[in-house]
Amino acid sequence: MAKSAAIGSLHRRLSLSLGSLALLVGLLGGIGAWIVVHQAAAEFNDDLRQAAAAIQAAPPVMPAPSHGKPPAAPPVLVQTWGPGDGVRPGHSSAPWVPLPKAQLGFSDVETGGIVWDVFALQAGDAYMQIAQQRAVRTANARRVAAWAVIPVVVLLPVLVWAIRVSVRDALRPLSVIGERVAQADLNHLEPVDTGTAPEELRPFLESVNRMMVRLSGLIDTERSFIANAAHELRSPLTALQLQVENLIHAPRDHIDEQLEELRRGIRRTGTLIAKLLELARAEIGTPRALDNVAVAAVVSDVVTDLLPLAVDRGVDLGVERLDEVRLAATETDLRMLIKNLADNAIRYGGRGGRVDLNVRREEGEGEGEGKGNGDVVIEVADTGPGIPEAARLRVFERFYRGGATDEEGSGLGLAIVQTIAGNLGGRVDLMGRADGRPGLVARVVLPLRTAPPAANPGTAATA
Repeated sequence: MAKSAAIGSLHRRLSLSLGSLALLVGLLGGIGAWIVVHQAAAEFNDDLRQAAAAIQAAPPVMPAPSHGKPPAAPPVLVQTWGPGDGVRPGHSSAPWVPLPKAQLGFSDVETGGIVWDVFALQAGDAYMQIAQQRAVRTANARRVAAWAVIPVVVLLPVLVWAIRVSVRDALRPLSVIGERVAQADLNHLEPVDTGTAPEELRPFLESVNRMMVRLSGLIDTERSFIANAAHELRSPLTALQLQVENLIHAPRDHIDEQLEELRRGIRRTGTLIAKLLELARAEIGTPRALDNVAVAAVVSDVVTDLLPLAVDRGVDLGVERLDEVRLAATETDLRMLIKNLADNAIRYGGRGGRVDLNVRREEGEGEGEGKGNGDVVIEVADTGPGIPEAARLRVFERFYRGGATDEEGSGLGLAIVQTIAGNLGGRVDLMGRADGRPGLVARVVLPLRTAPPAANPGTAATA
């Protein structure tokens, strides 16, 4: 748990690390700028103090220097004019600077090659102006800017390195998780531990884990299917080899009998292979465009297809109830489901029995997608010996035939039905007859859903 808390959120870690670096650089730059501004303010205060101290009551007329140049102009100059003063100020902090009287307010004046920024005001009978050399102000501004930029320039390489280290450290969990996912293969589809993953990555990893679980289940199913198919095909293929050997060595008067046995063996093997392919197709569940299939039309076609088999077995095959209802499915899957149920009922219901098919719509309850529209219930009832209640779950297992003796049975019919029903979001139930007669009722309940118009362009023309 401590490790998980330490990783936390990538957004939080990057924000803290990069924000701290930016704060550090900004703080250093601010400190430098403050030092410079503080020094400039101190210098300006000193200039004002010196200017104030230099103002004297005597007229600012300076005797001409006997030799040498006059003193340099000070950074700050303070001048005042009284009522009786003329062009020259009555008081000046630097009388040797011939700065003329400026207009009220802010202005700039050039004298002796020096540009002054001047502020003048009228205070009663007195007129005062304070001037500062523009070069001094510009130098102070440049110094402040330099001290603000120097920390950034000096620390920029360090900042780039620190950002790189911070990002690499923050993204290290992604590299570790990527290596774990890269190690996954058909034999090692283990879920990734999401407890130590960053918060932003956990939904994605949970999706990957769900995908791995589905893939693992699909792979296990396919391996089991291949193993079962190989086992089930071994016996009929061996039997066919023996029948061919028997045919080769059979007497002339027994050749027809041996040929008939061989034909039955080939027919049984072909039936088994067809059922295996149907089961594989149903279990793989390849996405296909759904159509609004008319269930009644499919049931009628199945009854027509199986009628010769029913007549051969002496079974009364018919339909009791056939509601007109359309279901979002593929016609091939729905036909396969109904045909396997009816075929099982005819084969295992016993000779001279009866098989009835029913299709009805039942109003459903609940809310949400696929609910509230009701269900489609497909029932196939026979009058055979039925299936003991204890064995009704096992009959959905592949190749399980219980006590059935039909030679052409494969034990895959109900497994196919259950798989297709699951793909359509429904279920399959086996139960006894409600009228108390012997027999079995196979009931398939499918949610009544309709395909969207884009996926069903030919709905209007479907019979």
